[in-house]
Amino acid sequence: MRRNLRIIRLWPKRKKKARIRSEMSLDDRKDMMNPDRPISPSDKLYNSRIIVTYIKFLRKQYSHVNINDILSYAGIESYQVADEACWFTQEQVDLLNERAVQLTGKDDIAREAGRFGLSPDSIGFLKSYILGRVSIGKGFEMIAQITPRFVKSCTWQSTRLGPNKAKVVVTQNPGAQEKPYQCQNRIGYFESGAALFRLKFPRIEHPKCFFRGDECCEFVVTWREF
Repeated sequence: MRRNLRIIRLWPKRKKKARIRSEMSLDDRKDMMNPDRPISPSDKLYNSRIIVTYIKFLRKQYSHVNINDILSYAGIESYQVADEACWFTQEQVDLLNERAVQLTGKDDIAREAGRFGLSPDSIGFLKSYILGRVSIGKGFEMIAQITPRFVKSCTWQSTRLGPNKAKVVVTQNPGAQEKPYQCQNRIGYFESGAALFRLKFPRIEHPKCFFRGDECCEFVVTWREF
């Protein structure tokens, strides 16, 4: 009579290797949490969600542009863009913007991309959720808490100056090497924020700019209803 033999596994099953969700090593993370260490060129400062928005914008407004060409030029892989835990260096975002300018012929492409940043085409189904819970004034008040999730090259602070006016101060962190186009990108985001809340394009003053020799960038945003 044949016996049913039960094989007992004496060793644990081999676990599948998990895909690395972040391009930032543990040492990198520890260094970035050290406020006394200046930023270095190899530090990853910009979250992939910024790149995703830029790519969505190019696909919609400049469909003739080869996205793979732009990503390759910047040393970015498509799977990295899709990973929200992925971060990129200053050089990579500079190269991405540089190639976008070359292929579109638009020197102000960064500001255009910023205007797309909070548009319905960018945030999709989140539009109704945001409009139902946050006002534009509250959005400006929350800037200091929101921006570190996306960018580590600078520190943002905001102050309400009135019912329809706010001041935003952006200070580069030690060692950061931001570029002038990033100021234009931020102005575009301020403009798209007003459009999101169905307001007129805001009046934006830029009295202080790091690239004009000031210690920080200062933006005064005044929004108006139609």
